[in-house]
Amino acid sequence: MKKVFFIVGLMLSVSMFGIFASGSSDSRSNKSTGKYAGKTIGFVGMTMNNEYHITLAKGAIAESKKLGIKVDVQAGKQHSSADEQLAIIENMIANGVNGILLVPSSSEGLEAALRQCKEKNIPIINLDTKLTTEVVKKVGINVPFYGTNNYEGAKLAGEYVAANFPRDTKTAILKGIEGQTNNADRYNGFVDGAKGTIKIVAEQNANWEVDQGYVAAQNIISANPDVKLFFCENDNMGIGALRAIKDAGMQGKIKIMGFDAVSEALNLVDSGDFVSTVAQLPAEMGRYGVINMCKIFDGEKAEQYIDTGTKLILQKDVAAFKEYLAQFK
Repeated sequence: MKKVFFIVGLMLSVSMFGIFASGSSDSRSNKSTGKYAGKTIGFVGMTMNNEYHITLAKGAIAESKKLGIKVDVQAGKQHSSADEQLAIIENMIANGVNGILLVPSSSEGLEAALRQCKEKNIPIINLDTKLTTEVVKKVGINVPFYGTNNYEGAKLAGEYVAANFPRDTKTAILKGIEGQTNNADRYNGFVDGAKGTIKIVAEQNANWEVDQGYVAAQNIISANPDVKLFFCENDNMGIGALRAIKDAGMQGKIKIMGFDAVSEALNLVDSGDFVSTVAQLPAEMGRYGVINMCKIFDGEKAEQYIDTGTKLILQKDVAAFKEYLAQFK
């Protein structure tokens, strides 16, 4: 098993690219050259309406430029756009892509696409959000995975709570999309890390979206005005929760912890509006996806699993992580 640990300052600089249009391919993707002439990697993102996922795609494009292989970036409009992802993959297959990097919005919803890839002998590398073991076994394919150990990342947040919050802290949890492994892993990691320090008074799926996080937090605060902490399984939902807390006049009385370390969340940690966020390295997922897909094209074995690392970002850590992210603006 290969692990790539979080070390800010040792990451290689890469070229920067513009923001992608959601639901369309990236027109600036390079042409394949040299030994990869004529080959195309299809990058199927979850969405491009989230800075985290944009950074992931930029990492793939940066590496493809260096290796001289074409990458076609496409994604759905929202995190839950499994139907759009299915159509994107089917179109990519019809257009003759040679491999697919996939950030799935759903495992079950993409089963038909996985079967088509198997029939056409198109290799798949799974990034960021892990396909369920059940679906992969059912289709009968080998799918390498490169991404965050979400359980361990969320456990870091839970351990911070256990060390710094009073026992029986009344806590609400805003969860992602039901059925996604990231959702379950982040929930379980946080709860296990907190070791009984928290008392969960509410939990609600807000599907990784800002607006849904806002509405869910409003409802939770209304029903539980004595809630003291929101653990939000991504920063988007945390940003929504902060808006609800401000609307309720509870700013400073309710703490927020996020996950993903997007730019706005880093600013909120720096200002004290968030206690913390959990940093991932999405660009590294994209980079390793391209590197290992090219290994497959070369007749070599791809790495089966790469843990790209996590770090709990507190106020003291913000500047260093912003420096790392600046490479992908």
